[in-house]
Amino acid sequence: MMFALAGVLLLVLLSYRPSDGMAGVGMVFPLSLSEDEILSQVGAAGGRVVRFGGFGHMAVVVRDDGMVPKADDFGAMFALSPLVASVCFDSGETSNPF
Repeated sequence: MMFALAGVLLLVLLSYRPSDGMAGVGMVFPLSLSEDEILSQVGAAGGRVVRFGGFGHMAVVVRDDGMVPKADDFGAMFALSPLVASVCFDSGETSNPF
């Protein structure tokens, strides 16, 4: 039972984390920040928001220098693979970039 639980936990960690080849990373920001505050915070740290998720505190962020964005650099709580973050977009969207 312990091995099964450890295997599932490891699978979640490995599949939800951004990989080195990703330019855009899904990030979850503190709930206290508005979309405008997130835009200015990300811009000041050398990145840009590609798009916001279905919830205002979730966004896909890219760095201007092409490196993989890290959550700490932009004041986000944590980062996710954009494929996982795409679940947070509106279901009726026809232009989902993922």
